[in-house]
Amino acid sequence: MGTKLTLTLDDSIIRNAKKYAKTNKISLSKMVEFYFKYISSKIVNKKYKIPPITKELSGLSKFKTSKTDKELLTEALLRKHT
Repeated sequence: MGTKLTLTLDDSIIRNAKKYAKTNKISLSKMVEFYFKYISSKIVNKKYKIPPITKELSGLSKFKTSKTDKELLTEALLRKHT
């Protein structure tokens, strides 16, 4: 059974995420679930390098990536499912 989670995000991120979800026939909830599952399983592995987007969001670094959030999420989902 799922548990409800409320997130506060920038409107443009939500719009883009909804477009991405619709294009890829996946729900926003499932996208977030895949991402959280991916990063939480990889953090256990000490050899895993935390992605730049995760570092930036958690405040660990000020590293800027040239990739969009959509590109980073796509890569993460592809790694998860390949």
